[in-house]
Amino acid sequence: MTGYTPDEKLRLQQLRVLRRQWLKDQELSPREPVLPPRKTWPLETFWNNFLRDGALWKKVKKPYAIVDTKPKIFPGDTILETGEVIPPMKDFPDQHH
Repeated sequence: MTGYTPDEKLRLQQLRVLRRQWLKDQELSPREPVLPPRKTWPLETFWNNFLRDGALWKKVKKPYAIVDTKPKIFPGDTILETGEVIPPMKDFPDQHH
């Protein structure tokens, strides 16, 4: 086996260049949209802008967003300020209502 002749080598190189160019042409750039832009209604445009990730209202931090909850009180607990003890719950009969 002697390998490819110079003509065969040139032909293979040309084919390789053409294949690469063809593959490169198949890639779409952002400036080449596949479909024309879809017309949206004004309200739909508003909601799309309002709900997008970088919307201004999502970035605003409100100081009152942190809420401190009061601890739960159970029967038998003592209220520190008054010293009052929470009485036990009444026993209810088997009937629920």
